[in-house]
Amino acid sequence: MEKFFYKKQLIGIRARSFASGVTALTNETQPLQILSLKHPKGKQVLPHTHRPVRRITNRLQECIVVINGKIQVDLYGSDKKHFKKIYLKTGELFMLVSGGHALTVLEDTKIFEIKNGPYKNDRENL
Repeated sequence: MEKFFYKKQLIGIRARSFASGVTALTNETQPLQILSLKHPKGKQVLPHTHRPVRRITNRLQECIVVINGKIQVDLYGSDKKHFKKIYLKTGELFMLVSGGHALTVLEDTKIFEIKNGPYKNDRENL
């Protein structure tokens, strides 16, 4: 796991591999929680549910999972200044915690984008 900071503010997290077992990629205060799970054949997760708990957040976070292909992600601080360019390829994940971003598709690519909802049309161009 690799974390990207701009002026001491966490902007994003990239995951390129899996550690054995369950690993939290985000801390418990983030609106979007991401865990990596790597288990051996035969491992079972017991049947369970999650009880309803009211959750309130005022921040949208996004998680990008590259199923196949390659993309470039440009990162921007909360002051809207570009500060970093990273690349994601097949099987890699990036979580935008804060700040802004832009994507450039470098190869034919399939991506899952996951965000906390409900989705509102709140996009603001930099």
